[in-house]
Amino acid sequence: MKAKTLMGMIACAGACVSLSAFGNTTNGWFGVTVGTGITPVNCATNGVAVTVANNKIVLDNDKSSPLTITPNASFEGTNRNDGVYVIQATAALTPCSKSDLDSNITEGAKAGFAVGIDNNVTNYYGYASEGWKPYNGVSVVAEGNDTTFKIVLNYRDRTVQFYAGPDAATYLGKATFAGSTSAPIGIDAFGSGSISSITSGYEVAVAEYNNIKYGSVAEALKVAGPGNENSVAVVNESGVTQSTVPAANGLQKWECAALGIAEDKQVGLDKSVKQNEGKITLAVQGIKVADGLQVKYVVKEDDTALEGEFDADNIQIPMGNSAGQHTYKIVPTITAK
Repeated sequence: MKAKTLMGMIACAGACVSLSAFGNTTNGWFGVTVGTGITPVNCATNGVAVTVANNKIVLDNDKSSPLTITPNASFEGTNRNDGVYVIQATAALTPCSKSDLDSNITEGAKAGFAVGIDNNVTNYYGYASEGWKPYNGVSVVAEGNDTTFKIVLNYRDRTVQFYAGPDAATYLGKATFAGSTSAPIGIDAFGSGSISSITSGYEVAVAEYNNIKYGSVAEALKVAGPGNENSVAVVNESGVTQSTVPAANGLQKWECAALGIAEDKQVGLDKSVKQNEGKITLAVQGIKVADGLQVKYVVKEDDTALEGEFDADNIQIPMGNSAGQHTYKIVPTITAK
């Protein structure tokens, strides 16, 4: 048989340039929608002749003439990425033998997805540097029906994760990919089948440590480790890494990001509904702790930390236990869960 009659596949090519599941903030990147024709979004196609029928791109080609989708270089939104990308597609993939999968992958491809048959067993297959690998975490849909799948490329640690099933919500597994590249440069689609949609996104960088960007402060803190927290920098909305000098409110900038407060604002305090004998009990107001973090509060008396850490709604300040006047400062202690 000819290769083009055997397989339907999406290959993410990244030969010449440098999504954790996607738990953090994600921005849309590029893709195609299909109606009476193909509508590229922040991308261009290579002009390979395809048929559009019933709001689907109908493919019957091989790897020598793929439908290639290339993101626009001028799309500036990706300057705030942290090296994690997701590509999702809904397509009808024609099953083929495992041996044919091995011989039909585009040169330089970083990841791919297909339906393969090996010893009469049909599975979804994911491709990375180790070759094609079967994943059986979700049943393969009947031939001719649409499969929704997702490929998450993490260029920080060179891993690719595969998902499939309704809304591509079932995690199949992961593999590693090789190469010193830093971003996918597009998608090649070839084989026998049809494509209903292709979308992509990138994880938004909010923090940086050791010149590597992360999609959450929690991730950056985990990598930094105890004692290195103040070397974590904040990435602003333009994708620019900020200095690690303290913010105007005296907190570290990453602490402001973790608490969801402006760098020139203080943590709000009010009387707590809880009561403790001999103590003034306060509660924090107006903060939104970022996911993956936990916050406790230390009370300092004249710059000396008192014993204990307190929850946000149960901050206890001594009342009448010490002679003279004292200045009390409430300091957040932020750690990754």
